[in-house]
Amino acid sequence: MRPSVWSQRIQKVAFVLSLVVLVVLVVPSIAYAQESHRVVRVGWFESPFNITDELGRRSGYAYDYQQKIAAYTGWEYEYVSGSWSDLLQMLQEGKIDLLSDVSYTDERAKSMLYSSLPMGAEEYFLFASPGNQEITPEDYSTFNGKKIGANKGSIQIGYYNDWAKANGVQAEIVELTGTEEENLAELAAGNIDMYLSLDGFFDKGSVLPVCRVDVSDYYFVVSKSRPELLPELNNAMNRIQDENQYFNQQLYAQYLQTSSVNNYLNSNEREWLTNHGVIRVGYQDNYLAFCAQDPATGELTGALKEWLDVVSRNIENAELEFEPVCYPTSAAAMEAMKNGRVDCVFPSNLTSYDGEVRGIFLTPPLMRTDMSAVIREADKRSFADNDHITVAVNADNPNYDLFLLDHFPSWRAIYFANTEECLNAVAEGQADCLLVSNYRLSNIAKICERLGLTFLSTGTEMDYRIAVNRDDTVLYSILSKATAVVPASTINAALTLYSIEDEKTGIADSLELLLPGILVGLLVVAALVVLFMLLRGAWAEKNADDHVQADPTEEDFVLFDDLPISYSVYHVMREEHNKLCDAKIIYANRMFFELGEYEDDVVTGHHVRELFPYIEEEWFQDASRAAFDGEKVERIYNDPLIGKRFRVSMQQVMCPGYCAITYLDA
Repeated sequence: MRPSVWSQRIQKVAFVLSLVVLVVLVVPSIAYAQESHRVVRVGWFESPFNITDELGRRSGYAYDYQQKIAAYTGWEYEYVSGSWSDLLQMLQEGKIDLLSDVSYTDERAKSMLYSSLPMGAEEYFLFASPGNQEITPEDYSTFNGKKIGANKGSIQIGYYNDWAKANGVQAEIVELTGTEEENLAELAAGNIDMYLSLDGFFDKGSVLPVCRVDVSDYYFVVSKSRPELLPELNNAMNRIQDENQYFNQQLYAQYLQTSSVNNYLNSNEREWLTNHGVIRVGYQDNYLAFCAQDPATGELTGALKEWLDVVSRNIENAELEFEPVCYPTSAAAMEAMKNGRVDCVFPSNLTSYDGEVRGIFLTPPLMRTDMSAVIREADKRSFADNDHITVAVNADNPNYDLFLLDHFPSWRAIYFANTEECLNAVAEGQADCLLVSNYRLSNIAKICERLGLTFLSTGTEMDYRIAVNRDDTVLYSILSKATAVVPASTINAALTLYSIEDEKTGIADSLELLLPGILVGLLVVAALVVLFMLLRGAWAEKNADDHVQADPTEEDFVLFDDLPISYSVYHVMREEHNKLCDAKIIYANRMFFELGEYEDDVVTGHHVRELFPYIEEEWFQDASRAAFDGEKVERIYNDPLIGKRFRVSMQQVMCPGYCAITYLDA
């Protein structure tokens, strides 16, 4: 039966509706996929904004920012290389779509589209060659008649002209079109006397910062041939700022704040250094990982030593020499500074107000550490709910005392002579906690374990600074510059290194506590030696009586049954060509079964490969060396089956082909 005309019409309508639905669902997703993978041609100029390393990997201020933008826009970048001035011209001609680090001018705004938010702020400096003796930063008249190179069409030229007019400087501007590297070559060759550019653009030592000209915001700009990119760019930058309002500052600190200006001393600072000579630094003893006196050499050790070494090497136009002077407490070091015996003191954790009251200035932080509270294990759950906290504080250490006032003003301090007394006070309930740097936790870990104490993060940080007398303003300036030339990564690495050294010191100090155990261990070893000598004598007599070379048996080792360490004996067997095959367990004492959690009847008389198929071939090689070559082999062994780690010692016993093995917890 033929379908009716009406049903045919219904089928056609349904088919058309299906197509419409399909188009509605599929086409937008295709369009979105296409839109989300649009290619954006972006200008690439080698600088701290765009860095290519020796392996071809990209990074930099602008690169990182653009990757963040791409996370919100789905853009894919095509990088177009050139000098900044060439790229600016290419943007105006529509040959690239996006360019970074462009300052605003009304004239430029006619030919390009600016982002609504700046991508950062930059400082413009005049730079000279380090060997230039004609230009004096403190005397602008020495700039007159000189040639100053600048990127052609750059905004810096306008800023310089305003600065020069305000300071009565008359110099010739030479517009350059090369890359930064080529422009610096012009400076090095003497074709220009100074170069106008951004701070942080050059490797240390290649240029000398002479003076700051101005500061301005800089932006991303979009080509007018791609106006659809601008709303997406603005939206992405707003979302980035909403997510992290310090994003720009963090990129600046990472890529631009090399602050090459801080690598140089001005004339007043150099004169002070010439007249004064060595800078005497008072420091607190026994304060690793930060500072301490090496008991073997009497010299400074700790992160402060690394800091002083780096500063000594990184001031370009002067040599700083430091003389560390040790004091038992920071209070004693402060007193020495007041009396003129040292020039400055580390560490100090005073606020600006505390410094004013005490008559000192504090440099920017050299180091920073998280702070933890050492508390009783039993108080772990209730400590945070305690409204009345009593803190054990080392006497004569104003750092921790004032740290409490700043961060925990309601907590009450009780003073003790040293850290060990503070820990005992917490354990005995005289105090609720002791505040300690995270870098010092390893040093007190053993004592805390013995006293039933644990650590709890306070969520606060302590800054470690250098203190100087308030009348030593030039020294303050020198040391403040010095804090900027030491990378944070260097200090963090040093703190980590010396916290490990401190842990070793802590272990050495705790040997007194372990002495009884050590004596027991020595007695056990002595007993082993005696037993082994008796065993060899008895076995030799047995062979002499029998006139036949007998193989060792389980009965030969009964003297080891009650030995307080794991002891077992193996018959090591080889195939032809001396290829090791297996090892048979002929004896194991009680401690062997207890330590390894084994049953007697499933071990003795069985082969190692049968019982422990997971054992590495290295174990058999070591056993062979001990049994046949007479070597004493020692190593650490991990047993994956029972999840234990052992210190293993193997050596030949009775005759070639047999070895005895002792296991100790590692």
